[in-house]
Amino acid sequence: MVTISVEFDEAVHSLDALNAAAYRMIGTGSCQIEKIGSQFICRLTTTNTRSDPDALRLRFIDLVTDECLRERLAAKTETVRNLILSLAFGALAADPPRRS
Repeated sequence: MVTISVEFDEAVHSLDALNAAAYRMIGTGSCQIEKIGSQFICRLTTTNTRSDPDALRLRFIDLVTDECLRERLAAKTETVRNLILSLAFGALAADPPRRS
């Protein structure tokens, strides 16, 4: 097994995004996240002795980037999403259940 470290700045990447990326790595490798100052240090360990450490590192960075984008999109669309949900559930609350 090989262990490599990848650093992320807290101002750019959230712990939630790192945890989600680490979860998506299950089966390929494991990830231990440690916060030192304003940096998150992610220690990636391959689960396969034949795995390429550089490929594991790049895969993790791609997953973190994807999770960060998902967070940004969720934040940008939150008001529209809440409006749609309130309209959908508001209509249900307005219609009392019918009894047979």
